[in-house]
Parts: sequence; C-alpha cells; structure tokens
Amino acid sequence: MLIRTIFILCALLYGPTLQAETWPTLQVQTLTVAAGKTTRSSTTEHDSYRAEVNFDWKPQWWSNDSFSLSLNHGLSIIHFSDKNTVNAISWAPNIILIGANKTGFYPYAQLGFGAAYFSDDKFESDVPVRYRFNGDPLYDDGTADMGSHGQFESSIALGLIKGRFGIRVKVYHYSNAGISAENGGIDVTEIGVSYNF
Repeated sequence: MLIRTIFILCALLYGPTLQAETWPTLQVQTLTVAAGKTTRSSTTEHDSYRAEVNFDWKPQWWSNDSFSLSLNHGLSIIHFSDKNTVNAISWAPNIILIGANKTGFYPYAQLGFGAAYFSDDKFESDVPVRYRFNGDPLYDDGTADMGSHGQFESSIALGLIKGRFGIRVKVYHYSNAGISAENGGIDVTEIGVSYNF
C-alpha cells in the first residue's frame, strides 16, 4: 500500500503538464455513496455503508501546470452492521491534490481529519476461531470497545475523476485519541462512487 501511494504521488508530481483552464470543474457539492468493511481489528467484521456530501471550501486553493490543491469539508452518514448495528455521523475538512492529465481523467489524493458521533461505543461481531502460527487457537470475544460515542476521524483516499463522476478507495480511522479509558479504535476501508453537481 505504501509503495503504491508513493508511486501515485510521484506520478502526480512529475506527470504531464496541463494548462490551468483545462482543470476539471468541481462543482459546489459532491455526493458519494460507498460500501466497505472494518479492517483494522480481527475482532470486528462489520459491513459499512456511507452517504457523504462534500462542499467546496477553497476550490483551487493553489495550483500550477501539474497539479491543483483545494479544500472542502464533508458530512457523512454511516451505517455499520454485523452482530450489532452502529450508526454514525461525521464532519471532516479535506485537503485534495488533483493531478493533471490530458486524457480527461484526473487522479487525486485526499487527506481528511474531523469528528464523528457513534450511536454505540462497542462493535460486536460473531467471529470464527482463529489460529496462531503454531496451531494454538486464538480466541476473540468479537468486541471492539471504542470507549466513547465521540470519536476523531482521519482518512486518506485515492481516486479518479472523469467529468462529473468519480471513483475512490478510502481508508478511515476512528479513535478517541486516548481521551477515554478504553480506545479500541477501528479502521474502515471503502470503495465509493461520486457525482459532482
């Protein structure tokens, strides 16, 4: 994953040049629907479904002939389902680096950091028994204790824009940063489709 990220960032920085007037016109709002799964902990296997609306904050904050940097902020509604159901709402500002491309496809990388509120502070899954390398069983209770309903959200995404449509792969991390005694934290990996309007 790290090697791919470095390769994509190098391609963005040293890719073909493009005149400023041919940058994609990103509209005021972007609607994204995404689905994925919790991935960090072996104890939770929740499916994740997200609807997200992004609003421009500083479009074309900075640009040159090879890439453009912009800011937006996103509001998400998330649904997690497994043994228990957890719903959440989040808000996060995002920094977006869009690379130039003469074919009309625009790769981008996005970093975000914000806050989220979860309806439950525990994620519970029915997990199968896993085994250590030496063959001994490793028992999990299937619970990730988040410690609180309020969580911090950080994210990284890689995507591609063509016209008004886009596709992205995004990884989220939720944690209370040690504010509560328990801080199980979860990671969520999602694939999403976006529409700019």
